[in-house]
Formats: sequence, C-alpha cells, structure tokens
Amino acid sequence: MSNLDPVVQIGNWYYQVIYGQLWPVDATSADDMVRLEPRLHSLLNYFLLHPGILLAKDTLIEKVWPADEGTDAAVMRAVGALRKVLGDDVRAPSYIETASKKGYRWLATITPAKLQDIAAVSAEGVSVNAVAADMGPDIKPRAAWRFIAGTATAVIIGCASLAYVLATYTSAPLIKLPDTITPISALSGQEYWPVLTPGGSHVLYQHKAVDSTLFNWSLQNLTDLRVEHMPQKYRQLSQALWLDAEHIIFRAENIDGGCYFYRQHIKPAIKPELLWPCQKVLPQGAAVWQQKLLWLDIDADTNQLQLWSALPGKAAELLLSQHNRWRDISYMLIRNDSLYVVAQQTANQSVLLQLTLPDGKFEKLLDFPYVITQFSWWDERQLLLSAGQQELQIVSLKSNSSQGLGPMTRELTQASRYPGQVLATQYLDYTTDILRVADSPEISGGVKLLPWHVSNRSERLLAISDTGRAAFVSERAGHSQVWLAQERDSTQITRFTEQQHVQQLLWHQQQLLVLINASLYQLDLASGQLQRYHDVTSPGRYASCHGTLYWTALTADGWVLMSEKSNKPDWIMAGVTDVRCGPQQSLVLQFANTANLALLTPAHELINLPVQIDWRSSSGEQWFTDNTGIYWLVDNNTAVYHFDWLSQQANALLITEQEMPVAIYSNGNGLGYIVRQRPYDTDIVWLQNRR
Repeated sequence: MSNLDPVVQIGNWYYQVIYGQLWPVDATSADDMVRLEPRLHSLLNYFLLHPGILLAKDTLIEKVWPADEGTDAAVMRAVGALRKVLGDDVRAPSYIETASKKGYRWLATITPAKLQDIAAVSAEGVSVNAVAADMGPDIKPRAAWRFIAGTATAVIIGCASLAYVLATYTSAPLIKLPDTITPISALSGQEYWPVLTPGGSHVLYQHKAVDSTLFNWSLQNLTDLRVEHMPQKYRQLSQALWLDAEHIIFRAENIDGGCYFYRQHIKPAIKPELLWPCQKVLPQGAAVWQQKLLWLDIDADTNQLQLWSALPGKAAELLLSQHNRWRDISYMLIRNDSLYVVAQQTANQSVLLQLTLPDGKFEKLLDFPYVITQFSWWDERQLLLSAGQQELQIVSLKSNSSQGLGPMTRELTQASRYPGQVLATQYLDYTTDILRVADSPEISGGVKLLPWHVSNRSERLLAISDTGRAAFVSERAGHSQVWLAQERDSTQITRFTEQQHVQQLLWHQQQLLVLINASLYQLDLASGQLQRYHDVTSPGRYASCHGTLYWTALTADGWVLMSEKSNKPDWIMAGVTDVRCGPQQSLVLQFANTANLALLTPAHELINLPVQIDWRSSSGEQWFTDNTGIYWLVDNNTAVYHFDWLSQQANALLITEQEMPVAIYSNGNGLGYIVRQRPYDTDIVWLQNRR
C-alpha cells in the first residue's frame, strides 16, 4: 500500500484507501459515502496500484482472490459491480477499460487528497470525523455516545480492511521451509522415482543393486519398512503411474533392448503384461487422461515428436506429430485438459510448454535459465521443480514467481508432494573430481589418471588458456564458484549465490568469460566482478578460435552460428548447435539435424568428417578439439575416441571401464584432463516439517 496516499481523488470520487470508503466530490452528507465490500475494496486497490497497465484476468485471480476461489466469471462480476459503484460506462469508460479477451486497464487519474477534503463535503460523516479527530483542531467531532459507537465501528472495520489489504497485496505468503529429511529406503545400491501407493501404506520405487546395470521395481512397507523386490529386470525404467489401487503402468527397455509399455499387478507381483511398443524410455513422459494413457515419444528415423493415446487392451492412436526442435523432452504432466511439458531447449536452459488436449499446439509458458530435471504438482496453480545443483523450487504458473525450499533440498530430485510432506530421491555424497591424464608406459594402455584438483565437493568445468592459465568450478566453498589453478594450489575468485548457475568457462583474448544463467559475462580476475559481455537469447556454446569469439544460439527460426565482427554479432550459418576450433583457421561444426561433424574452411566450404556426435545425447563438455584432433566420449562414457588431423583416422584412446568420466578437456596437445564422478548412493526420503 506504500505506493498510494491514504486518501486519493479518482475522477468524481474521494477514496480512503485503507478503509475502502468512497465519497462523491460533491457529497452533501454522510449518507453519500459508499463502503466497498472486501472483494471490491481489494480489486480497486489493485487497479490503483497498477494504473494504465493491462491486467489479465489470471493476474487479478492470482493477486486479488484467495487460492482456489477466483474464476473468470468472478472477475467479470466484480469488475461490473465496481463499475456500477463508480458510475462508469463500459461503452465509454472513464475508470476501467476492457480489452477484449486480454483483460482490464485503469484509466482515471489518481491524485493525492487530504482527509479535510472529505470532511468538507461530508461534515456529518461519522467515520471520517472519527479519524479526523487526531488530524488537527480544525475538525470538531461530536462527543455523543453515537459518536463513540461509530468510532469503535469504524476502527474495527478499518482494522479488518487493513489486514485484508495487507494480506492481499504484500508478496505471496512464504511456504514454511521443511526442516527434516527422513530416510525411507536403506538398500545397497541406488533407488529412483518413488511413488506412494493409493492407500498410502507402501512406497514403490526403482532399485539398481550394487555392481548391477539393471533395474527392478521394489515395494516398501512404510510400517515395518520391509521391502519386496519384483523379479523382472530392465535396462531402463520410467516413472510408475497408478491405473488403480493394484496396477501400475510403466515404460521400460528390456534386457533384449526392446522398448515397451507394461501393466504390472503389484500385490501379488505377477509377471507384467506387455501393452504397446515404444521408441524411447522417457523418465516422466506419460500421464493418465480420461482413463487413457497419453505419452510422448521420439521417432528414431524422423526425429519427430509424437503424442500417443491408448486404452489398455486397445491399439495406440497417434494424436500429434511435429518437428522436434528441442534437445531433450522427457517430462510431462496433465491437469484437466492441459498437457504441460518441460523441454530442454539448449544444454543450459529449459522451457515449460502447454498444449490443450486433444488437438492443440505447444505454446511456451515459462523460460528457465537453467535445466529442469523433473517436475510435479505442488497445488492447483504451482509446480514443484527439480533443477541441477539447486534447491527444490515452487513456481507459480500464473505469476512466474518462485520460492526455494531451502539448502537442504539441493540433493533432492524426483520430488512429489503428498499431504504434509514431500517424497523424493536423495543423492548421497555425489561428487566429481578433476583428474590429470598422464602417460604411463608400465600400465596397459599407456595412460594413468592422477588427482589434479580434488576435494570433498564437486569440481568441474575446466578452461585452460593458450598461456597455460587454468580456471575451473568448485563447490568446495559451498555454492559453485570459479577458482584459478596455480600448480597444486588454487584461489577462489568469485562469490556467487546459489541462483547463479555457472554453465561454461572459456578464455578469449586472455580474458576469462563465464556463462551464467544463459548470459555471458567477463570476469575480472582481481576483483571477481562480472561485466555483461553481450546479450544473446538462448545461447548454446561459445568458442574462442583464431582470435574471434564464435557462438551458437537457438532463435525463432532455429539454430544459428554467429561470430563477432567489428564488435557486433555477425550471422554465419543456420542449423549449427555447437562450434569448436579446427586446423588452419577452420571451424568444427555440430548440427541440429545430423550427428555428423563437419569442417568449415575459411573459404566457407563444408567438409564432412568421419566423426558422429549427437548434440541431443552428449553435452558440450564431452568432446573437444585441439591442434592434434577431435576427442569425444562414447560407449556410455567408458571410452575416449580420437580423430587425428594428420592421419584422418579414428581410434580408441582411453578405456575407463567403470570409472565413468562425465567430461574431458585438452591440455593443449591432446587429452589432458577428465572429470569423473565418485561412487555414490541414492535413497528414498520424506521431506517434512517437524516444528
């Protein structure tokens, strides 16, 4: 309310903001005062706080009406009632303008007024005089018992109105942060994607035993914590959906490599029934709608995004097929007749899409400057989001406002809300190390891995300049920070918050550039201060080659390759998702529509290379180029391959078996460093409030 004076004049009215009282400018008695009922009071205050701004119905529902009470019809009735009070004409409005199918806009000028102005036009006004008694000696209230009663009434009504207005127009109430994580499972191995049984007595989740690459379903009793393991094994499993109290439906890749939907009876756990074939196991790519199963799939041959529908025992029906422009699209939810999908646009950011069933088109709702790894419903209007290296977030679909659930939730994902608590997967002791690759003739393969910068927290995102200066990202001081390596020592140079996601480091003309929340900054190494380098929407990957900065970006027309020319962006080529430096002033390009890499010569000639790296299934940290060739991770990240510029041959360079690198980097003359995750465990947990 701080943006409005206590009394304002709007058109032909004086208005007391706190109490919701209106007096005509030409009023002659207290009987002319109009006291707005609470909803109209709140609505008028919100209009006055946002004059001249087009306010959508959804915005008014979000800001004026309590949760689950606002509707489009309620907004229309309230606006109509407020117009009637003000004497406004909808055909020639002076106060509230209607923009067809868009919302409403406040038109009247708002000017500060004084309480004495109201007293002058309403000398007999009881509630005005009661308030004016403390404003100065010029106003003489009557001392009769009716005055005392009127004063008390006015104070009570005023306090109630003030409380209502403050509750409505301050920021949305904070959700109480949880303070307890209670383990449910304590199995050897890893557990994922928990769901509560319809009766609430058990938790069903995926389990992968130690030293196994296969998953099975496990059912845990919440009373005695005993676990029943279902015997069937799968290479991959999706989230389980309940068809009824006894059956789940899920998508899986079986041991033979086939992708199918299955229906499984839980107690007793009999052999699952095979339903329909699928192309790919998406972890959260199915939902139940009108007793049917709806699911997303990706056609392996055409890369078309498909939406399918089927009833158990019936043939599947293709509802939608369209070009898949996204890097990954694996998560979906349904509410009423709206389908919500989280798609990863680039390697750095995600987008929330909405489609009206059954035959609508995908429309963008929200952009996120980081990658969403899973989502679920918090309530009717809010989503519970999991994002990498960030605490769980509650995001409003209407206002795009968000609230974090606290630092203790940073290691939680695959979260779903149930009454009074959240069920989630907790990553235990997940860390990554940066190791140096050294020649070792005495070891089979001739290579050994030595600790480079290792702590008890994750180290990642290495960048080494032409002069040998090395920068990397470490969580050893808490949140992810940029550090400079000096032989075996290192120095922290930033003080980022948890909301600043570092997504790439690179050296350009001896300056360190940092990609944070999909925006590029120059980092001052002495002060740690950031300066915006340039403004690019939806960037992919940056590279500094031959003294020039290159980058890729996702535009409305698709992917493009850009460079700097005279300090301005210069368009080079369409369809490019990643760019690296090639020999003799050339560039190595990765494309959106093919896994084949190509060389772009200074004469703008494209030369195909015998190297395939799919931008959808590999990250920018899993391949690099230098003056010796191209290096990339393959075979589930257990092998590094090398394409030699001179011989034009590709061969396996490093076989790591179970050591599983997640990223590889050059030392300037070949493979120099890898980022490797340590063995870790996961548990199923409750996130709760104890106090």
